[in-house]
Amino acid sequence: MGLTAAAPSTLDRWVRSGTLGGLTGDTAGLGGTPPQVWVNLALVGVLIGYPLPGIANKLIAATAARRTELDALRLIGTAPRQIRAMLRREAAPVNAYALGAATALSATPLVLLGVAFLGRLWAAGPAWLLPAAATVAAIAFLATEIPARHALRTPPAQALALRG
Repeated sequence: MGLTAAAPSTLDRWVRSGTLGGLTGDTAGLGGTPPQVWVNLALVGVLIGYPLPGIANKLIAATAARRTELDALRLIGTAPRQIRAMLRREAAPVNAYALGAATALSATPLVLLGVAFLGRLWAAGPAWLLPAAATVAAIAFLATEIPARHALRTPPAQALALRG
């Protein structure tokens, strides 16, 4: 007979009783929310938050790389307002496609999990996920709009002359 069988540890008692430190897994959290939900939300936040700055940086770099094109458009008479409108019209379908693809890719496992665990097609989840998608779209918009405004500040002839 081993030491564990003779004198069960506190952890063993907690595992057997379904409690952790005197708190049950069903009610141990903020407002009675199980801690597993908070861990899952933190994980989702990390999974969304980690690639977001990299994606925004890629959009900023792509917009900044088009500086010569934007300056050439201004030299032929295009107004800065028209260029910003053009960039927004280019970015809108890309953002919509990205959000649609992300929704479609996440819908399949959510539907399967909802059917398996809840018996319905719509999985349970926090209502803030839809505003979170809008926030991601807003970040993508700003990652295009701000560098474009910055690129349009310099007069086009001067900007092209500096780049030689």
